[in-house]
Amino acid sequence: MKPTIKVAAIQTKNRTISYKIPTSHEVFEQVQENLSNLIELAEQAATLGCDMIAFPEDTLGTLEWEAGHWDEVADLLRPAEQEMLQRFGGVAASHGMSIICCNDCSEQEGVYNTAILIGPNGHEIGRYRKVQLPIPEQARLPGDCFPVFDVPTIGTVGMCICYDMMFPETTRALALAGADIVFHSTLGGASSGSGDASLAAFRTRAADNLLYLVVAFRGGGSLVINPKGEIIADGGREPDTIVAAEIELHSGRDAGDAHGGITQDYRARLFRERVPAAYGILMEPHPPILDKLRHIHVPSADEAIELAAEVSTTGADAFYEADRILRDGNIEEARRRFESLAEHFGTTWIGRASRQRLEKL
Repeated sequence: MKPTIKVAAIQTKNRTISYKIPTSHEVFEQVQENLSNLIELAEQAATLGCDMIAFPEDTLGTLEWEAGHWDEVADLLRPAEQEMLQRFGGVAASHGMSIICCNDCSEQEGVYNTAILIGPNGHEIGRYRKVQLPIPEQARLPGDCFPVFDVPTIGTVGMCICYDMMFPETTRALALAGADIVFHSTLGGASSGSGDASLAAFRTRAADNLLYLVVAFRGGGSLVINPKGEIIADGGREPDTIVAAEIELHSGRDAGDAHGGITQDYRARLFRERVPAAYGILMEPHPPILDKLRHIHVPSADEAIELAAEVSTTGADAFYEADRILRDGNIEEARRRFESLAEHFGTTWIGRASRQRLEKL
């Protein structure tokens, strides 16, 4: 293994493909254009000496189009995946650089949100299928494990995707499987809390498991965090940015206490001192808290999937139209529309933004 490696999150700008494009053939042309831009970023990362890079979730920008054309996704996703692997594989092989890309992929049994690890020879090493699916994403199939992969010249690598980071079990499972570094492809944060709770959660996931954590976020918020929970690279809000850091993958994990002395890699103690027999409740599919909260309404998967698709397509259009009406000075019509949107879209971003508009009115 190299004593020092350079890793990076590729913080891309938004290249979402509109649901209004009618055919998968036309969308595939947009996928190819998006890939050309992403290839340029990968080449820039190689020029900077990066050994391994990761792209955000929805690398190709297909999610919005999928929301409006779910019955046609296989016709798009299968050739899109092949194009993505071929072109990223070419960059990886030409520079000896490993690449992680993340997109919905259509397999025989259905669609998975998938992170794919391409090795320095340009060939796929392995893939991770997102395990934790929020209700609106459950038209997709969930993965069922947290695999790790040995990457030549790098070390043992784990991957996770977006909502996975809300569950501390994700990074703990990867750490217990031997991951030295975790690449997290995402469009969201690591906590539902306010303020800097999400940032604190990312740092805590790294520190709790003595992992290097690379967070690849679209548009802003990408990070590289060391095993002490320290941020060693921060992409800020700059789009199409290489958020890179040099790391010594097998160092930076020393720790000690007054009685145990110094341990060079504290994982050797931390994971020996676990008490798995006490953690049985973590395996309970229906823990007591769910009975305590049984009066809280949770939408069915079908309801949530339908609403999520609307949020990404016609609902967003309706919100922007209401905003336009407000800017034009038609206050009462705008109020009426925001009230309707707030009621229909609940706690989604459209519902929250609509209530904010109403408060100002």
